[in-house]
Amino acid sequence: MAYIYQQSLIDYMKKHNKNTIAVEMVEINNSDFEISEFHVRFVDRRMRDQFVEKRGYRVITTEHGEVLLPRFPLDMDENVTFGLKKVLFFNHVTCEGIKTPK
Repeated sequence: MAYIYQQSLIDYMKKHNKNTIAVEMVEINNSDFEISEFHVRFVDRRMRDQFVEKRGYRVITTEHGEVLLPRFPLDMDENVTFGLKKVLFFNHVTCEGIKTPK
């Protein structure tokens, strides 16, 4: 399994001193519909500790930092790619290669 960071994300992480990416599963379960998707974001040291100690997230050490993954099994490709997308004035971390479990 390879975790690949796009150069724009690496530059952003160095500039803003970020090194931990959390991948969270967000579920909306309404009586009419159900939505499951991933939310990928940077977390600070305090939040990292909370994810690991209280939520049981797995810590994957990569070349450019850490990735926190939930404890349940995920459908993952051989290569997981993280990138950076700018929408108006906001930066958003993107992820390809991880899918919701079926």
